[in-house]
Amino acid sequence: MKRQTTVKAATACVVAALVLSACSSATNTNQVQQAAKPAFVERLRLSGSDQGYPTPFAANPRGPGTINVLFVFDTLLWKDSTGGVIPWLAQSWTRSPDGLEYVFTLRDGIQFHDGQPLTAEDVKFTFEYMLNGPGQAAPQNLFGSIPGATVTVDSPSVVRIRLARPFSPFEVTVAGRVAILPKHIWENVEDPVKFTAPEAVIGSGPYKLDAYDPATGSYAFQANERYFLGTPYVRRLELVPAPNQLLAIGQGTIDLASPGSEEGYPEEALAPFRNNPKYSIVEAPGEWNRALHFNLSRGFPYDDVRFRQAVAYTVDRKDLVKRILLGNGAPGSMGDLAPSNPFAAVGLPAYDRDLAKARALLDEAGLRDANGDGVRDLPDGSAFAPELQTSSSFSSQTADAVKEYLREVGINVTVKSLDGTAADASSAAGNYDMALVGYGGMGGDPDSLRTRLASTVRSQSFTRIRGYNNPTFDELAAKQLAALTFEERRATVQEMQRVVAEDVPLISLYVPNRVQIFNKQVFDAWYWTPGGVFGGYPGMLNKHVFVTGKQVGF
Repeated sequence: MKRQTTVKAATACVVAALVLSACSSATNTNQVQQAAKPAFVERLRLSGSDQGYPTPFAANPRGPGTINVLFVFDTLLWKDSTGGVIPWLAQSWTRSPDGLEYVFTLRDGIQFHDGQPLTAEDVKFTFEYMLNGPGQAAPQNLFGSIPGATVTVDSPSVVRIRLARPFSPFEVTVAGRVAILPKHIWENVEDPVKFTAPEAVIGSGPYKLDAYDPATGSYAFQANERYFLGTPYVRRLELVPAPNQLLAIGQGTIDLASPGSEEGYPEEALAPFRNNPKYSIVEAPGEWNRALHFNLSRGFPYDDVRFRQAVAYTVDRKDLVKRILLGNGAPGSMGDLAPSNPFAAVGLPAYDRDLAKARALLDEAGLRDANGDGVRDLPDGSAFAPELQTSSSFSSQTADAVKEYLREVGINVTVKSLDGTAADASSAAGNYDMALVGYGGMGGDPDSLRTRLASTVRSQSFTRIRGYNNPTFDELAAKQLAALTFEERRATVQEMQRVVAEDVPLISLYVPNRVQIFNKQVFDAWYWTPGGVFGGYPGMLNKHVFVTGKQVGF
């Protein structure tokens, strides 16, 4: 029998270490669960938009859509304000020393919303449904990185997951993200994306879907009074449209607001809230970014590193922070992790604006002005007319600025703006030359580098870089997955970032600071989750705090 490393509730470990290995706690689970709970909050109103029907397959796979799903469905593990992994459906778990086997022991008495018990059979069914069944066709397949995994049931409360090879972020990005399905509802569902019957939103989560209006993007989630951790501290969550969140929170129609950090905000916009004892403001380094993606599969010049480096020397990322964010953020790292990420490499090439160097690289690549019109042409003399795709969901100023920068070195781009859904679909399909894409998770688990860039990944995500193929990067990406210590993994991930910074398959343009204002007379336990929940989402809507009313533990 192999020695096992045991993890128990409820003291959290440092987030980076828990990505790699389990840790133990002497705290007794029952003592933690029996701690006195504070008075409850009747209703919490949040800004929302349509993210689809909140099942694991029908919802928008972006962070807000997944958050809605995980109000209704639960995962084996979760996170609290420490950023460390904590037990959730599982009261304890073990990982074998070789990193290949995880054994989860479920809590007693967990029920789905319809009163049926949640057992190890449901966990086994969920994993197999997504690994080998109809769930493979979901818009965001979470299991592409762990092929060959097998799941066995040791007892009604114990499930064993055996991996074909180590997967370092398993506890966060799989056990902390995969929504456990009720087998008795889903076992005969052959098209999970189209399954939107009322029973499709029967989960084991702290909230039941009470109302959903796709026309307005409104949701209402009512507390599950039979929840295994007790009736949630926040009894009702209402997500409502709030185009101007500062106005809405000032009028009392929502209780948490963002000033719209991507477009930037003047300090005077926050002054009324800083000076009012009714409100508090919480701020943190950014984990969301706006990035410029190159589609290398389009061939020349996008697959020529000289062209991509020339663009990097041309685009003024410091100016974007001033112009778009009004200084409320930072240029993105050329290694493609948020500067605040604990795995972020230092000393990478900065590609500070240097138009002379950019022009020389473009000349060297054969992109010259053949007819004297001030616009660069392809080596055969034909016009070079790249298209820059952007999304209307984000600031239009960024596309205008990038077009302006590139015109200074003779590259005349045409901006093509699509609505958010269409832009995501076009990016996922690779229907672009260059694209401006916005996404979070940059401060979360660094395996996102592999899923965006490794040629071995078959993801259809809108965050994927098309046509990038660097064997050194792929080897490093595989190596960090198998790392069993934080130090080994960090060293490997930093090497991955150095390769990315040299190759420039994408440019992280800017990372806005995170700012939220809340009405502390309604709810005052808000926190940012370090690294985001489920390895990515960097927002404040962590269901742990809605369930417990606390920032740490139960």
